[in-house]
Amino acid sequence: MFTPDMLLAGMAAAAYAAPATCRLPVGGHIWSAVTHITSTDSVSLTFDDGPDFATDLFLQELEKAGVRATFFLIGEQVARNPNQAAAIVQAGHEVGIHGYRHRNHLLTSPQVVRDELHRARDIIESATGRRLSLFRPPYGVLSWASLATARRLGWTVVLWNRCGHDWEMGATPRSITAHVGVPRAGDIVLLHDSDRYSATGSWKNTLSALPLLVEVVDSRNLKMKTVGDQLLRQ
Repeated sequence: MFTPDMLLAGMAAAAYAAPATCRLPVGGHIWSAVTHITSTDSVSLTFDDGPDFATDLFLQELEKAGVRATFFLIGEQVARNPNQAAAIVQAGHEVGIHGYRHRNHLLTSPQVVRDELHRARDIIESATGRRLSLFRPPYGVLSWASLATARRLGWTVVLWNRCGHDWEMGATPRSITAHVGVPRAGDIVLLHDSDRYSATGSWKNTLSALPLLVEVVDSRNLKMKTVGDQLLRQ
C-alpha cells in the first residue's frame, strides 16, 4: 500500500537528486552548471582523476604543444602525490576540485559529501598553494548536498560538452579523437590523466591522443585555454 510517508520519502529523494539534471541543457541552466563557455577563439582541455604517476608525462606533452589545461583533482590522489599536484600549478596549469574520493554523490550521504569536499579542498589547496574556485563532481553527477556545498564555498560547477570516452576498455587514440570530434569555440573537453578509476592503462591512449587533438584544434584556428581563463573573458 502506498502511504503518505512513502510519498514524502519519494519527494525527498527526488529533491536530493534534482541537481543531477545539470548535465541536461535545461538542468544546466537551472543549477548554473557550466557545460560550454561563450568564446570566439578558444576551447578548454580538462583532465579528471589525477594527479597520478603519469601526470608528469601529460605535463611534458602539454608543454611541448604550448597548451594550458585545467586539472580537476581528487583529494586522495593529491594525498598520495602532493608533489605532482604542485607540479601542475608550477607548469602554468589550472586546478579544480573533483572530490576526495571518486564516488557518486547521489549514492553518498549528505554529511559524507560535505565532509569529503571540505577535506579535499584543504588537501588540494595545501599541496598547490592555490585557492580553489572550480568544481566538477565525480561522473558529472551533483546531489543537493554537493551543489549546496559548492555554492557555499563559492565554487563554479564545471561539466563538459565533449568527451573522449578515454576511460573505457578498448579505447584508442583514434577513438578518443573521434569521440571528441571537431571542437568549436567555447567547448569544454573531458579527458583523464589517471586510470585509477577506469580501465587499466587507459591513460596511455589519452596521452597518445593529445597531439591528435591539438592538431584538430589548430586546424580550426582555435586556441586552448584554461576554463578559468575562458570564463574571465565571457
